[in-house]
Amino acid sequence: MAGQDLDAIAGRVSVELLRQSHLMRPAEVAGAIAQAAQPLGVSGAQVYLADLQQRRLTPLSLSEDRNRDVLSIDSTLAGHAFKTMTVQSVPFDGADAGPGHQVWVPLVDGTERLGVLRLTVADASPALLDRCRPLANLAGIMLMAKASYSDAYAQVQRSREMALQAELVSALLPPRTFATDRVLVTAFLEPAYEAGGDAYDYSLLGHHLLVSIFDALGHDLSAGLLGSVAMASCRSTRRSGGSLAATAACADHALAGYFDGSKFVTAVLCDLDLGTGLLTWVPCGHPPPLLIRGRTVKELTGDPQPPLGLADLYQRPSEGTHDDPTAAQSCTERLQPGDRILLYTDGMIDGVAPDGTPFGLERLADFIVRHASTQLPAPEMMRRLNHSVFDYQNGRLRDDATAVLVEWRPDQPGHALSP
Repeated sequence: MAGQDLDAIAGRVSVELLRQSHLMRPAEVAGAIAQAAQPLGVSGAQVYLADLQQRRLTPLSLSEDRNRDVLSIDSTLAGHAFKTMTVQSVPFDGADAGPGHQVWVPLVDGTERLGVLRLTVADASPALLDRCRPLANLAGIMLMAKASYSDAYAQVQRSREMALQAELVSALLPPRTFATDRVLVTAFLEPAYEAGGDAYDYSLLGHHLLVSIFDALGHDLSAGLLGSVAMASCRSTRRSGGSLAATAACADHALAGYFDGSKFVTAVLCDLDLGTGLLTWVPCGHPPPLLIRGRTVKELTGDPQPPLGLADLYQRPSEGTHDDPTAAQSCTERLQPGDRILLYTDGMIDGVAPDGTPFGLERLADFIVRHASTQLPAPEMMRRLNHSVFDYQNGRLRDDATAVLVEWRPDQPGHALSP
């Protein structure tokens, strides 16, 4: 088929899928794609979702034996498509349909990696493969549109039961990856099934990216509640137009009021001006942000503030306003295009190997510098960092380990979508 013919057919396929999507059940997405895309030469489709720790790909299937077809992200062609954000194909000889190709297409929602879409096609010409990616993009949008109505996806993404505190915090977290033409933010939280007090948050407001990281006292359900209150308070103030310092002040008052000053949350609250590169942050008893510029790593130290939740740290803002002249003083740093900011909790560097050697700040910084030079997509670099921290402790983390990476690249539009 000619390119124009393929474009026309692909357009009709997309229209048909959108028409069906409103009443489609979550588990029916793959089947609907296979049926609607038949005019493109697609004879089969299957959605594979990445698990919470991004180690395996599990089919979204109505079958009770879906675990039979689980694929490793680190050792399969499907995993290579996921890691590199590239379309992969391989010839195969189907028992019923005859010779053809299996095509693995990255499944994304915006820039958040969800898994891969496997398509069975008769002809894997470059022209057809070019139309596979938009089809997978549409599938990703359809999946996320259904995610809040069903536990079907959550069941596929989990390999075991989640602790209550982790369930509480995970329900509030934003997607792990978000990007525009100027900035990318990507994060992870480990252990995925028992995380207690760690959390992260971000929001794009106009030309400003607001990013926060939290580490609550303890590792149980009360720690999850503590971290959730801190994040909810910061969101409430932010959405009401409060400044960064006022956001910290209000969170401090909320925690002190609910927990009587007996518990606290360390945090870093950041505001990045995407137009100028001016980074403003408020450090609240938390490890300082790391500025990564090429192969140079610098701790952004500033005027440290006590953790959120210590009684009488700040005066309560006046009723109906978020302006507080006694609030914490913000710190600033002017970024250069290409700079990275890494926020992390102490569980990242305090975790120890079986011989007692801590992971350490130097190892953390070296990992980012070395892997950034390989031109890996930032989400893939963070996935590998996650596994490195987890495996360093043989999977027995004594504390939550959370990291958030922010890349400011105003001079490289579209970088977030490139391998």
